[in-house]
Amino acid sequence: MGGPAAAVSRRRWLAPAAIVLLALVVRVGAVAADGAYEPGNDAREYDLYARSIAAGDDYPRSTYLLQGGPAAVRGPAYPYLLGAVYAVSDDSIAAGRLAGAALGALAVLLLYLIAKRVWGRRIGLVAAVMAAVFPPLVLLSRELLSESLFIALELGALLCVLSFRRSGGALGWAAGAGALCGLAVLTRNTGIVLLLAAALGTWSLRPRLRWRAWRAPLLVLACAALVIAPWTARNAIEFGRFVPVTTSAGIAAVGTYNEDSFAAAATHGAWRNPQTIPRFTPLFVTPGVDEAAVDAELRQAARDFAWQHPAYVATTFGWNLLRLFEISGGSVVDDEGHVVEDRGIGSADPLVERVGLALAAMLAAIGLFAMLRARRRAAREGGPPLVPLGPLFLWAIPVLTIAVSAPFAGLPRYRLAADPFLLILAAIGLTWLLARLAAPGRATR
Repeated sequence: MGGPAAAVSRRRWLAPAAIVLLALVVRVGAVAADGAYEPGNDAREYDLYARSIAAGDDYPRSTYLLQGGPAAVRGPAYPYLLGAVYAVSDDSIAAGRLAGAALGALAVLLLYLIAKRVWGRRIGLVAAVMAAVFPPLVLLSRELLSESLFIALELGALLCVLSFRRSGGALGWAAGAGALCGLAVLTRNTGIVLLLAAALGTWSLRPRLRWRAWRAPLLVLACAALVIAPWTARNAIEFGRFVPVTTSAGIAAVGTYNEDSFAAAATHGAWRNPQTIPRFTPLFVTPGVDEAAVDAELRQAARDFAWQHPAYVATTFGWNLLRLFEISGGSVVDDEGHVVEDRGIGSADPLVERVGLALAAMLAAIGLFAMLRARRRAAREGGPPLVPLGPLFLWAIPVLTIAVSAPFAGLPRYRLAADPFLLILAAIGLTWLLARLAAPGRATR
């Protein structure tokens, strides 16, 4: 059935299918080798939420306030996904981790499809192989953390935008991108960056000021809003005020922008738990306040502090950039100012992760050079560049992700959503470098 063309098509899928299988096997192996796992810190909280959801009790009461009250510190998408896994697996942490491994393998497939569509099959395969074994992404599967879901949603939304542009404006792809962006926002606050990039990416029809060009980005925003709206309505009922998604912004911001972190020059603006900061401790034990009220006060305190100390904002941004890329540690400190090295939240990243990241960064630098060089040559000689630069909205996603994360925290896992784009650059760099070594002096793809 199908003839020669169908047979060729099936053979072309053998390589990406094998790479996705490799990604799954490597991730399952990482989970199996870490059999003594007990969720800690953020993972412990996701585990708590998921158990409550699986039991039919919805979100548990707040664990941040002494008196409890409604909770919305965590976006709902990952807790509900993990809760669904727990519901069918009798609260199995191993099943939750294997679900993360499956999401990691799915992300590898999506990355292949994205890179193939923009840079060709060879780059797509190389990027997929890199992602399959890239230590930071592989080790993520060991943890019960929302980044595993977020990365898959991010790449799925991006693929929808590319499909919209390739189709000439099919609105179904724009709607799909918006829905996935909405789920990404419900997974992590930085999903708003993805939503803005998707809206920009679908604003591609010309002339751009006509209604036909505006329909797609407006549809992206509308579909995202429809996905987010039920949770926003739930928050309005629970808190009696407008809370779009989470009550975590204040905790995230004031944990960095406070007098204690400012005075601790040795740790350069590392984040600390606001519950342990004397000025804010009473907020968490005051009867009658809920997370939304605490969040509002903490956000205002952080804004005031940042406004009064602009140089501190700049130095914190710089140091957190180094921490995000594992050049420096000390992203989180405890109540005594000691660097926290807990897995998944602190600075104790395995050597294999740092080495893998360093190699990817070096190859990515070569890839960026290759793209810019090809662009200059194309401008000089005419015609399209041999190595396409790619759509700007695509590169806006990792740049903005890092830009909105670095002012507040330097946890390396906050960088993970940008890693697939780093690997695309690295794949371009490796492919270009090998081609140059094989044929010196020739301009190759």
